[in-house]
Amino acid sequence: MNSGLHSSRSIAILGGGAAGMSCALWLKHLGFSPVIIEPGPALGGQLLRINRINRWILGIPGQTGPALAELYGRHVVDEAIEVRLGVRPVSVMVEDSSFSLVVREGENRTASLSVRALVIATGLRVKSSELLHPIPGALSLYESGLLSFFPLDHLEPMEALEGKRVAVIGGGDNAHFTAKDLASRTALTHLIIRSRPTAQPMVRKDVEALIQQGRIQEHSGALITGFHQGSAGIAIALARNDCKAERIEVDRIFARTGFAPNTEFLVGLGPLAGLERNGEGYVRVDASKRASLPFVYAIGDVANPDHPSVVTAIADGAVAAMAIAQDVGA
Repeated sequence: MNSGLHSSRSIAILGGGAAGMSCALWLKHLGFSPVIIEPGPALGGQLLRINRINRWILGIPGQTGPALAELYGRHVVDEAIEVRLGVRPVSVMVEDSSFSLVVREGENRTASLSVRALVIATGLRVKSSELLHPIPGALSLYESGLLSFFPLDHLEPMEALEGKRVAVIGGGDNAHFTAKDLASRTALTHLIIRSRPTAQPMVRKDVEALIQQGRIQEHSGALITGFHQGSAGIAIALARNDCKAERIEVDRIFARTGFAPNTEFLVGLGPLAGLERNGEGYVRVDASKRASLPFVYAIGDVANPDHPSVVTAIADGAVAAMAIAQDVGA
């Protein structure tokens, strides 16, 4: 089925997280007709999976990620901004001074939109298979649920981990925060770092104190060479930088191996495949969030490898909207 939408004031926003919703709100009040295209069943993006109080957002204390997603989503609905959920872009073509965007709704239905500009706000995904799945034994552990990747997935089973042995893989802030949380419950938390710690100084200081107390055992400069699940738990084989082999046994593993931008889908979208990206796949933008193709913009975490956060994503949405108003004409 094909339904058409055409307007020189229509702007398509790919992604319904904080950045996309912010951009849509600003565009509406700048006289445009934004439409948010979100492949998931609800607005919110990464916020939907961050079930922890967010203390970093000014003026909205005591809110979890899902609560913030609901708050932002309700604002978008109250503003009568068009939202298409469960929809994915399948093709993009440049036509005169607009983009022809085809989206898939469900299994077989498609719709076409003619829009003046495109905003990419597709956020990040957790790195998993590309880093750990090639290691012997990792895939079976992942499938059994004993190895997981999302930064806050340790919170729900905290009580069940009482007195258990746990490993945290990673050297950044998320790995250190996870190790700190777990050290209050577990018999011993192992922190496995491939090279060296990269957490912020204050976060690192807290973990170093727990290391001194014997609550955390750190294995830095350690490469994981294999996992083996047996009756005594999960054996992790490590190769140290000093050429020494090491083996530790745990009951559960939480990997904090970082994030990657959701930009792979651009390869199949005509002119968007040629957008400039950095070596990690983040979309390159200027100070006004303009990408390398005219009338294409990228906002939020997908274009911000250095400072990904809710507040920077919201700010990006406003900046891009004002750039669109300048480029297209308010």
